[in-house]
Amino acid sequence: MVKLNQEDHSRIKKNTIKKLYSNQAFSKGHLLYERLQSGIPTHLQGFVKNILDELIKDELVLIYGKTKYGIAYQLNIKKLKEIEAYLEI
Repeated sequence: MVKLNQEDHSRIKKNTIKKLYSNQAFSKGHLLYERLQSGIPTHLQGFVKNILDELIKDELVLIYGKTKYGIAYQLNIKKLKEIEAYLEI
């Protein structure tokens, strides 16, 4: 099994948060897991789920719910300032 190095970990984490932020997935918006995986190199796509779980644990990302297309995620609007600081916006 391939282990994720720190650089790739932070890159995937930032990419995931940036994708949710740019699509305005806050209170009403959401993104499906497949959309969050896209744009990440195929050999690293398996780690997206682990990083999403980590972001949910940190309460930066929330599970929007299950749609007919799969599980959808959104950013925690209550942590918006923390998210923008992380993205340096």
